[in-house]
Amino acid sequence: MKKIISLIVTILVSTYCFAQTASFTYQSANGLFCSPTIVNFTQTCTGNPIAYSWNFGNGQTSNAPNPNINFTAGTYNVTLTAIFANEAITASPQTIVINPAVTATLTANKNYICTPGAINFTASSPSTIISYEWTFGDGGTVTTTAPTTSYNYAAFGTYTATVKAIAATACFATAPFAVNVQRPPITASVVPVGGCIPTLANFSASANLPIGDNVSNYSWDFGDGSPISNTAAGINNHPYTVVGSYLPTVSITTSGGCTNTYNYPAVAYGIPPTNLVANTDKLVYCGSETPQFFANATNANAYRWDFGDGTTVIITGNNTTHKYLTLGLKNVIVTPLFNGCAGASQNLTIDIIGVLTSFNYTNSCAAKNTFAFTNTTQGSQSTITWSFGDGSPNSNAVNPVHTYPINGTWITTLTVTDNITGCSDVATVSIYTATPTLTNPDVSICKYTNTTFTITNDYSNPTKTYEWNVLGSILGPNGANPFSLPANTLGNYNNNFVAINNGPQYCADTIFLNHGIIVKGPSISFTMPAAICLSDTLKMTNSSVPFLLPDLFTTTYWNYGINVANDTTFQPTPTKYTVAGNYNVKFVAIDINGCKDSLTKLLTVNPLPFLRIIPRSDTLCEGSSAQLIAFHTDNILWSPPANLSCTACDTTFANPNTSTKYFATASNSFGCSVIDSTSITVINNFTASAVTTPVFICLNDSISINVLPPNKVITWSPITNITNTSTYNPIVFPKVSTTYTATLKDSVGCFTKTVDVIVNLKTLPMVDAGPDKFYPYNSPFTISPIYSLNTASYSWNPLGTLDCTTCPIVNGRALDKQTYFIKVTSDSNCVATDSIIIFVDCKDANIHMPTAFTPNNDNINDMYYPLTRGIKNIKKFIIFNRAGNIVFSKSNFLPNIKTLGWDGTYKGAKQKMDSYVYVLEATCDTGRDVGLNGMITLIR
Repeated sequence: MKKIISLIVTILVSTYCFAQTASFTYQSANGLFCSPTIVNFTQTCTGNPIAYSWNFGNGQTSNAPNPNINFTAGTYNVTLTAIFANEAITASPQTIVINPAVTATLTANKNYICTPGAINFTASSPSTIISYEWTFGDGGTVTTTAPTTSYNYAAFGTYTATVKAIAATACFATAPFAVNVQRPPITASVVPVGGCIPTLANFSASANLPIGDNVSNYSWDFGDGSPISNTAAGINNHPYTVVGSYLPTVSITTSGGCTNTYNYPAVAYGIPPTNLVANTDKLVYCGSETPQFFANATNANAYRWDFGDGTTVIITGNNTTHKYLTLGLKNVIVTPLFNGCAGASQNLTIDIIGVLTSFNYTNSCAAKNTFAFTNTTQGSQSTITWSFGDGSPNSNAVNPVHTYPINGTWITTLTVTDNITGCSDVATVSIYTATPTLTNPDVSICKYTNTTFTITNDYSNPTKTYEWNVLGSILGPNGANPFSLPANTLGNYNNNFVAINNGPQYCADTIFLNHGIIVKGPSISFTMPAAICLSDTLKMTNSSVPFLLPDLFTTTYWNYGINVANDTTFQPTPTKYTVAGNYNVKFVAIDINGCKDSLTKLLTVNPLPFLRIIPRSDTLCEGSSAQLIAFHTDNILWSPPANLSCTACDTTFANPNTSTKYFATASNSFGCSVIDSTSITVINNFTASAVTTPVFICLNDSISINVLPPNKVITWSPITNITNTSTYNPIVFPKVSTTYTATLKDSVGCFTKTVDVIVNLKTLPMVDAGPDKFYPYNSPFTISPIYSLNTASYSWNPLGTLDCTTCPIVNGRALDKQTYFIKVTSDSNCVATDSIIIFVDCKDANIHMPTAFTPNNDNINDMYYPLTRGIKNIKKFIIFNRAGNIVFSKSNFLPNIKTLGWDGTYKGAKQKMDSYVYVLEATCDTGRDVGLNGMITLIR
C-alpha cells in the first residue's frame, strides 16, 4: 500500500481476534549490522495472513512473507502489516540500527626497503577502532590496540601487508599495503662502447632507492686493471689507453646500508688497422653474376662495406658477396675496423653489364591453362628464349601467350642474351595447371551433421588458398582440403562451389559440386509472446514441420523451463508459471531419419502488482458508509465508481444503496494487473404492517397472526396465550380481547419497527343437554336442552339415531347405550357443545342366551355367545358338560361378538351332541353386575 492512514490501522488493530497476531524477527546476513548489509526478515504471524505489507523505513517496501532487504547506515523503524480476510494487523514496530561502515587506510614509513629490515605501519580510520589485526604477507601476524606497529622483514621479496581495523560495533574494514624488499635496481650506460685509443669513456649510473635513502658511494671497476674509483656522484669518466676488450662494473652503497652491482656490457677499443688490401675477382660482371669481394688489413677484426647501391654491411670475415639488382657502374667503399676503430678506406669500381632478366605473367580466366607473359628484363636483349617446361617448342616472342597442358607443374624460364656483352640471364617460375574436381559423398544429411568437401586433381601450388561457398555459407580463405563443416541451415543447396586462389597472377578457379545437398530434418517454428504476466497462461502455437514432408516426426517434446519433466504433446499445453522471472522455452523434434533439431525462446514472466482489499466483506445499514482499504504497490482504480468517495485512492468510502460488490484493479509498469474485490451487504430500511387486523375469534378458539415484511428477527408481546413469541405466524388463544405487538429487526440490528395485531373475542352461545338418562330397552325418549338466546343453529350427532339433527328438541328410542352430542352456533358463528348419555336399563330380559346351536361349519348358528342390550362387559362365561367338566371358559370380553363364543370343541376335539350348562356374569352399562345360568343343547 502506498499510503495508509494511521487512524485506520489503529482501528483495525484494536478489533482483531486474539487468534490473529502480527510479529516478525530479523537477522543480518553476516551476523553484523554493518553498512551496507542485507537483513533477512521472517514473519511470525499467527492466524494465516493472506498477505503482508512491509515498510522498512528506508523507502523500500515489500509484500513477500520473508523479504531480504539491503540497508545502509542509519536507524530505521520497520513495520509489518499482516493482512487477514477482513482486517489488517500491524505488528509492533521494531527499530533496526545499521552501524556505519568502517573504513581504514594503511600507510608505512616506507614501501620499499633495499635490505631486510623494519617497516613502521600506521592504520587510520574515522571510526572508533578497538583492535587491529595485522598480517605482513610473509606469515607474520600481530594484534594490537594501537594503530601503529613495526615489523621486521627478514628476506628479500614482494609482500602485501594488511590491517583489519575492528570498531566497537564489531564492524571492521581491511586495508592493504604493498611492500618491496629488494636490492636497489641500477640503470647505467657508457659512451662510447668502442673506438680508437686513447679514448675517454663516459660512465653513468643511477639507482631506484627507498624514499629518504641515497647513494653514499659509487664504486667503479673499469675492467682494465686500473684502481677502483669511488665517487659520490653517479658519473665517472675513464680513459682507455690500451687496446683490448673490457668488462666494467659499478657497485653502489647507500646511506641506509643497501648495496648492489651493475655489470656493463663489454666495451672494446683499438687502433686504426693499416695496410688495407681490397679487391674483387673482376671489375666487370654480367647482371646474372654475383660479385665477390675480398679485404685484409693489419689488426682489422671487422670490415664495413658500402656496395654503392644503398646497401651497407659490417662483417667480421675477409670475404663477402653482393648481388646487384640494377645495371651500371658501382662505387664500392671498404673500411677496416679494429674494436670499432676505423682505418683508411679503399674504393673499388665495378661495372654491372648485360641483362637482368625478369618477367610477369597472368593466366586467362576463360582458359586457366593459358598464360600471358610480359618481359620486364633490364638491358639490351639480343636474343629472347622462353622455355615453358611442358615439352612444347621454345618461344622467342617478347611477350608470348602460352597454353599449358591442363594438369601439372611447369618450370618456365626466360633466357635473355646481350650479344654485345655476351651476357645472358635466366628467370624461372613454376606455373601450375589443374582440372580440380569438387566432391562430397553426401546427397542429404541431417541438420547439424558434419559434411566434408574434397578437391581432387588440385593445383600443386603450396601457397594456394580456398574460399568455400557451400551450404549457403562463405568460408575462408583457408588452406584446408578436405574441408569439413556442420550443416547448420535447412535447405536444398544446389550451388556449392569452391574458389581456388593461386596468387595474384592467377584468375581464381571456381569449381562446382556436381550435385545438390539437401540439409534435412525438423523445421522448428513456434510462436509465443516474449513476455506475459504472472497471472497469464502461456499459450503457444507450434508450426514445426518436417523440411521434407515424408520425413515424419517420431518424437517431439517441450520443456517450459520450469522443471526437468518434458511435455510430449505436439501442440504445447497451456502453461501457468508460479514465479516471475526468465524462462527458456524449448521445443525438440526428431524425425524418422533420426534428424534432430530444437528451438529455444526466452520468455519473461513479469510480476503482478500486489493488491489486497480489507475488509473482504462488510455489512452496512442503509445510509451509512464503509471504509475500504487497498494495500497495493502500483496504480489502483476502484469500480463501480458510484457511491465511492474516491476511485483512485488507497482508502475510499463506500455508501451504496443496495448490496454491491466493489473491485479494485492494480496495474504495474509491465502492463500486468490484478483484481481484488469486497462484498458490501446493505441492510435496507423497511416498513412493518399487519397482514390482518383486527381479527375476531370465539372464546377458547385460536388463530394464527402474521405481519410483513418477512425474514426479520421478530418478537411478540404480550407473551401469554401465544404459542411462540419469536416466530412469524404464532397461534394466539386469548381469553379476552388482546392487542399483540410485533417488534421487527433486521439481522444486524440496523432498523427496528413495531406493528399491532388486534384480536377481539366474540360472545359464545350456551347449551345444556341435561343429565344422563336410563330407559328400558326400545322405549322412546325426548332430549330438551336449555339454550342461550344468541343460539342461531343446532346440530346433533351421531346421525340416524334421532328424529331430527337440526332441531332444538329431538326424540329417539333406547336400543343401546348411546352418547348424543349437540353443537350450537351463535349469531356470531361461535360454537358451544354438550352431550347426554342414554342408557338402556340392565335387566335379565336384556341378555338373550339361545337354547341350542349347531356347530357344523355352515356359518349358521355355528357359535354359542351372549346376545345383550345395556351390557358393557362379560366378566365370566363358562360351559360345563354333564360330568361337570368345563369345556369352555372366557373372561372379561365384549358381548355380541360371535368369534368370542364357543365353537363346540374342547382342546380341539368336537364335543358330542348333548345338553350343557352355562354360567354367565356381566357388568351393565350402569355399572351394576348381573348373573345368569341355564341349559344349552349342542346339535350335530
